[in-house]
Amino acid sequence: MLKNLSPLLSGALLSALDAMKDGDTLTLVGSGYPEEALTAPLVHLGEDVTTEAAAEAILSVFPLATADPSPIVFLDLADEPYEVPDVAFAVNGIASDAELRRIPMTRLELDPFVELASRSAVFVSVGSDAPPCAFLFRRGAL
Repeated sequence: MLKNLSPLLSGALLSALDAMKDGDTLTLVGSGYPEEALTAPLVHLGEDVTTEAAAEAILSVFPLATADPSPIVFLDLADEPYEVPDVAFAVNGIASDAELRRIPMTRLELDPFVELASRSAVFVSVGSDAPPCAFLFRRGAL
């Protein structure tokens, strides 16, 4: 084990993150994401891992794009245009803390999100979310 490194960052996940180039995307999915839409290598972190814990681990080593006006996109399954799901609010705070800057996020409905996510370099899945959620993180330079 490496010092000060989250135990959620497995060798497979670290290897996938290391292979990513600037501008590549990682898609973090919770339970309920359509399995047929997983088009890239999948790293499963476990049924007991929350989206928030996974995001915190990933964003501790994964730089978000600074040139992209919205380096995080989240899947919005709610019918309320002005309501941000608690998990999206939490992930936004985690990202802002990790980057030491405000991180804008974009919300997309299922079909446009799946289309964008289909070009991801890697999918990371967790299993403890209700309702289903997913996030796309765009990588930036270190």
